[in-house]
Amino acid sequence: MTTPRLSVIIPVWNCWHLTEACLRALRASAPGDFLEVIVADNGSTDDTARELEPLGKALFGKRFIRARTETNEGFAAACNAGAALARADLLFFLNNDARPQEGWLKPLMRAPLLTPKLGAWGPVLTYPRLPGEPERIQHLGVAFSPSLDHEHLYANFPAEHPAARRTRPLQAITGAAFMIPAALFSQCGGFHEGYKNGYEDLELCAAVRAAHYALGVIPESRITHLESMTPGRSRHDAQNAALLMRRRSGAFRPDLHRLGRRDGYESALTPWLHLYLCARPETARELKTHAAALNSSAELADLVDKEPLWEEGHTLLIAALEREGRLAKAARAAVLRAFFFPLLPHYRDLLRLAVKTGNIQLKNETQRAMTAAMALLENAAALAAKRAALERWCRDAGESKLADLYAARPETQKS
Repeated sequence: MTTPRLSVIIPVWNCWHLTEACLRALRASAPGDFLEVIVADNGSTDDTARELEPLGKALFGKRFIRARTETNEGFAAACNAGAALARADLLFFLNNDARPQEGWLKPLMRAPLLTPKLGAWGPVLTYPRLPGEPERIQHLGVAFSPSLDHEHLYANFPAEHPAARRTRPLQAITGAAFMIPAALFSQCGGFHEGYKNGYEDLELCAAVRAAHYALGVIPESRITHLESMTPGRSRHDAQNAALLMRRRSGAFRPDLHRLGRRDGYESALTPWLHLYLCARPETARELKTHAAALNSSAELADLVDKEPLWEEGHTLLIAALEREGRLAKAARAAVLRAFFFPLLPHYRDLLRLAVKTGNIQLKNETQRAMTAAMALLENAAALAAKRAALERWCRDAGESKLADLYAARPETQKS
């Protein structure tokens, strides 16, 4: 048997239905025998224990390996155990809630040939398509705000939006679909096992950049990702963030505002100092003029999808859908508006629509978001101190426009 060119490593813990679907999608989208598949089973107790090996062998033959521990050692340990068994020079870590799309693999294999010093890279990740909506981006790279909160850049943009076809400098990418040469993975020490199912990918990205390699998302490659389907996935975020700060202090710099600026967007702040991106005023004016000539909510929805960061467009669309009696669609539009522009008036309107449509889950989630925002606003002293610190950082970094944003009153905070 020839040496495989690529080792796909899939860490799993229970959720057999996800693993089965992932393996079948992987086989369907990557025919041939040049890759091997290693499933690192973290002591699963469901059907995974019985069904995994027979299906793996049926799909991939001798190029399937099951690596099992009797206890759940966590994401990092599972990935490292799988990598230790890999025979290829190139590793691809893939979550079991991912569904590779047709044509995903070749662009990833070509990427290091086209981009010098590319150390780790991955595909564009998308959410499962909802009825009547375009496919939407889940991951296009990780971006950091001035307070070093991190987020998936342009999440919920339509996948065909021009932003999804651009390459950009990135400080981090997700470990959900992560390709890296085996030698560099070893040089960087693999995934640090002190984290508990989160932030391991950020640390590894910091190590890749410290080794003077670049990170990238490859626009031509696309994988659908259900996102955080493992139970308890975010339970340890606070301690993971603290560990990252101790181990990699200074490794990440604010870049959300810079990445947005490159793509023609401006920055804005919520009253509790969360930074988000929005369309420029002149863009918003042009779009509003265009919207005035439209005759249906469908045409307006298309216009909003062309510019997802046009705040008033979302508001116009929600109103049009309500007039047409399409309340479920209006609620979905309100979800997107609150995601892009996380402001209390939008949360309140979303809550109203959640109640009106009887969507209890949406109602509860919206109430939690509002409660969290109000708690931040109630601590005025802490908020003032944070505002002053962020303004100082911006001044020192030569970001005068961003500094003015932090210095302004909440109701005027758009740059």
